[in-house]
Amino acid sequence: MAATWNQVTMDASTGGLNIGGKVLHPLWLRERVIEPDALDPISHQRLYEPAELRPDISIKTIKSSDNGPNLDVEFSDGYKAVFNLNKLACEIGLADNPENIPQPKSWKTSLEFKRFSWNKLDDPTEMKDLLTAYFENAFCIMDDTPTDRDSLIDHAERFGFLRTTNFGAIFNVETKPAATDLAYTDVALASHTDNPYRLPVPSIQYLHCLANEVSGGLSTLVDGMAVAEAIADENQAWGDILEKVPVRFRYEGPTGIYEDMAPLIARDYRGFVNHIRFSPRLDFVPALDPDTLSLFYAARRRMHELANDLAFQIQFPFKPGTLLMMNNYRLFHGRTAFNGQQGYRHLQGCYIDHDGPQCLYRLLATGDTDTHIKRET
Repeated sequence: MAATWNQVTMDASTGGLNIGGKVLHPLWLRERVIEPDALDPISHQRLYEPAELRPDISIKTIKSSDNGPNLDVEFSDGYKAVFNLNKLACEIGLADNPENIPQPKSWKTSLEFKRFSWNKLDDPTEMKDLLTAYFENAFCIMDDTPTDRDSLIDHAERFGFLRTTNFGAIFNVETKPAATDLAYTDVALASHTDNPYRLPVPSIQYLHCLANEVSGGLSTLVDGMAVAEAIADENQAWGDILEKVPVRFRYEGPTGIYEDMAPLIARDYRGFVNHIRFSPRLDFVPALDPDTLSLFYAARRRMHELANDLAFQIQFPFKPGTLLMMNNYRLFHGRTAFNGQQGYRHLQGCYIDHDGPQCLYRLLATGDTDTHIKRET
């Protein structure tokens, strides 16, 4: 709901404001002034140092503005500002903020999900629906994309900026002799996450199908949130140790050695599982005491079992023009085996950072109908 003038009072104990029962510190309000002399008109960066404001600042007077749902405020340092009550209500949680990123929803194999046509994404509503599906489920699937070699660069840059790794800006998933990664063979790949040895770990992965003449090779996805929840429900000690023990992940390849340490499960400030690291072929557990390691190994074994359990897994084939966008921090992914002698199969992959789709969603929420991320010049 929108905030109204009769919800606003001065708070004598803090020198701030009370809006709908929420007390706002005077310095918190003073840092949010948007007057022309306070913000740069292009970057919207502050033209003053907030840390240099008087610590004893308070609100001297308030009155209803003549211009819309606004509030005229005078501070004790003499500064006068106008605040939009609706915007304040959004920021403090009294009203829905259209820029808020949709919250994640855990899922299992029964998930019903929509596939999106690349040709319809110029429609802002369709693009916003796609992004909502991505944020909730941690993946989305697009069909009908152009299949020119390396066209994935343009596809991914519609959502963010490419993250180059030791595998290049984009990488080709084909069967190769003397493959430097099992992805470049025709064997089945168990559920895993990519690049847990990197700092930071690449955030969002794209896989784009250019050609597929083989049967099998189905892509598999599993929700790490659902797996973590199931483990904790089954045995809380397992859930706790997977969030506690830092594991060393290490990659040694022809181009370098990469290493990082972190627990297999991490949560964000809201308590949501927001980072799964799982690549048992590349992990090295510290030499902890035997009891701790026995508990950890039992928990990791259960994580592997659930991540490869059909009750948690969805499968789908790649066809030319299929583009998968998935959150590498939340999803396990893998594939079923295929016969590489049966025909040609060529996928290209790349990574972007989390903030690209988030930026795009906020632009759409504010009415920007140009649905491409822009580079600053």
